[in-house]
Amino acid sequence: MSKSNGSEIKQNIVTEPVDEMLPVGKLFTFGLQHVLAMYAGAVAIPLLVGVSLNFTELQISLLVAADLFTCGIATLIQSLGLGKQIGIRLPAILGCSFAVVAPLITIGGQYGMQYAYGAILCAGAIVFLASPLYGEVLRFFPPVVIGSVVTIIGLSLLPVAAENIGGGVGSENFGSLQNLLLASIVMVIIILFNRFFTGFLRSIAVLIGILVGTIAGSFMGIVDMTPVHTAHWFGFVRPFIFGAPKFAANPILLMVIIMLICMIESTGTYLGIGKVVGKEIDKKEIVKGMRAEGLATVIGGVFNSFSYTCFNQNLGLLTLSKVYSRFVGAAAGVILVLLGLCPKFAALATIIPNPVIGGATIVMFALVAVAGFNMLREVDFDNPGNTLIVACSIGIGLAVTTVPTLFEHTPMFIRTVFGGSGIVSCAFTAVILNILFHHIHLKPKKQGPDQSEAAEATPIKEKAVTGSK
Repeated sequence: MSKSNGSEIKQNIVTEPVDEMLPVGKLFTFGLQHVLAMYAGAVAIPLLVGVSLNFTELQISLLVAADLFTCGIATLIQSLGLGKQIGIRLPAILGCSFAVVAPLITIGGQYGMQYAYGAILCAGAIVFLASPLYGEVLRFFPPVVIGSVVTIIGLSLLPVAAENIGGGVGSENFGSLQNLLLASIVMVIIILFNRFFTGFLRSIAVLIGILVGTIAGSFMGIVDMTPVHTAHWFGFVRPFIFGAPKFAANPILLMVIIMLICMIESTGTYLGIGKVVGKEIDKKEIVKGMRAEGLATVIGGVFNSFSYTCFNQNLGLLTLSKVYSRFVGAAAGVILVLLGLCPKFAALATIIPNPVIGGATIVMFALVAVAGFNMLREVDFDNPGNTLIVACSIGIGLAVTTVPTLFEHTPMFIRTVFGGSGIVSCAFTAVILNILFHHIHLKPKKQGPDQSEAAEATPIKEKAVTGSK
């Protein structure tokens, strides 16, 4: 009987969705799907920073390779864990946050990249060491806050998908019938595979859509293989190519603020992933995830990359594929490392036409917003405070997303916090209003069985971060 019980326990552990080990072929396929889903966003950061600071083509290519390499390392740390206290062990894909673009351009332009990487190193170390303290303030992130942030994450990404559908910003044939047709082909394939297939084929619907779309694009004459032919087979990512890091107070302070913003954004994504994969995420798990992000940011500073956060678009892919194994995330990490070390294979991902990427991501980004809607279902909207929190935070977040120059003439701190992205402005608004409505009591607390406000104020317990009412 003891043997039977032991085998049952072992089987239960193995079949946990988040810990399921899949065959190598499936791991590679699902991992590649995650890489393709986040690739455009991953390489956009070094491209934007490099072009804005007038880097040479060689320097920009080194930044892209370094970014892919460290994205892979960061994802491996987060998915597999490092020891018992580092890594959230979820199918989470890490990449550079768009929130760092403007500050890095400012620091690089005023001080130089050596000071930028000094600030990244310090900020990463501070996040790693201060993660337990961050865990203690998670009570300020109840479902009404997290649901609003996850919703705006999805909604704010939709314009990026729409721009890709049109052909990309600055495209000469933006919005052409050809681009719209190509994006539509990808969307139709994803929908049809989800409607008429099950199992493996349904799980890789996004990958199939991207592959078919790229083949269709080649027949339309918009796939350029030149980057693949000219790229080298192997390239080593060297540390500190801009020189030894230097340190100054202002760049460090600015980067620490940006990392705090990234931590808030990641918290919403991790809770969203936990909701999708059916794993309860408590504050200890969040702290482990933040430690991994801090360590990944330090590694990024060493290898000429940037700060790291959990990528939002992959949450939508989890919802669509129904494959929740964290080892798929690890497979994506291995692929990213190899892409960083092999420029020729990395170039393969660059030939995917923008409309193909747009057709796939508009579905995934919208699914992220739907995940936020599901979180908000747990909120008591009979409480007018909760209604205002959601309305104001999402409203301000969308305002900044649709009008990015809204805070252009404000002081640097305000512009960084509220004007950096709609996600950031939504998060800060939601947190501040949640404190106002649920943590500041202007009159004596009512006695009696009705404790709805108190319950809403502190829903994040040691083992209840998912936010049930």
